[in-house]
Amino acid sequence: MTVVGLTGRYCAGKNHIAALFSERNFKVIDVDSLGHDALGQVKDELAALFGKGIITAEGSVDRKKLGALVFGHQRALETLERVVHPQMVAECIRLIERFRDQGEATVVINAALLHRMNLDILCDTVCFVEAPWVVRLFRAIRRDGATLKTFLRVEKSQEDIVSSMIRGAKSLHILKNWGRRAFIHRQVDEFCATMGI
Repeated sequence: MTVVGLTGRYCAGKNHIAALFSERNFKVIDVDSLGHDALGQVKDELAALFGKGIITAEGSVDRKKLGALVFGHQRALETLERVVHPQMVAECIRLIERFRDQGEATVVINAALLHRMNLDILCDTVCFVEAPWVVRLFRAIRRDGATLKTFLRVEKSQEDIVSSMIRGAKSLHILKNWGRRAFIHRQVDEFCATMGI
């Protein structure tokens, strides 16, 4: 089984590329989704650390409120990651093993924090998605209603998301995601042909 890491900064287009991989019947593990589940598992610990104000009336973690507390605040972000990341990594490993047992040929780990979570060491190859700063800003405004201030806060928290930090994988492929859709589709096709997947 080939394990492909898929990473890049905020609004670089990882999810679009993950969808292209999914169209090829590759199994895609969305690590952000694992994070949502992990928040529920550790909500009491998070409430003790960040205050009960991050818990909604329904008893779940308010991700927007929590995000406002941690993005742009390095120590708070590190505290959150120390609590949540081990749960996410354990679930990611469990899913990889399950797909391996099921005989899947290719699994994709879609994770902005692939390196920070040490998930890159599980990968045979990594696709690092790049897009210019201004392109990502306009995508964030259009998709998330971001402001320049909120975008810069996320950027600050992702300073270590650079291709040179990737370790463990046998190969690294840069995918340039700007311009026409055909441009990135062709790169995905070339990547798959190169890898024989």
